[in-house]
Amino acid sequence: MAHLHLGILAYWLVNTIRYQLKHNGIKSCRGEIVRIGNTQKVITTSGTNTSDKTVTARKCTVSNDNLKRIYGILQTKHQPFTKRKSVVHKLVVTKTDLPKKQILLSGLLQCRLKVS
Repeated sequence: MAHLHLGILAYWLVNTIRYQLKHNGIKSCRGEIVRIGNTQKVITTSGTNTSDKTVTARKCTVSNDNLKRIYGILQTKHQPFTKRKSVVHKLVVTKTDLPKKQILLSGLLQCRLKVS
């Protein structure tokens, strides 16, 4: 049932956007609007720095005049985000004491068997 609700929501969203665009003078078909929208790209770059940390940078290209006009009519931002940069720290794996872990797990298993 959820997929039906999502389908109705998507249909409503697309038709609302098309109505707003037609009301403001853009009478292009859906394919042309999608083509104009696909001219703006998001670039993601990842790399490892000297400290063995992964650095990721995302940047959005500048939208052209047609896309800026559509964004203006829909009252949205011309760029979804500015340059983003994130650093992912690597997890340091430590060796666990295996016999203690086995004792704990076997005790837990025995408790479960006694309960059932």
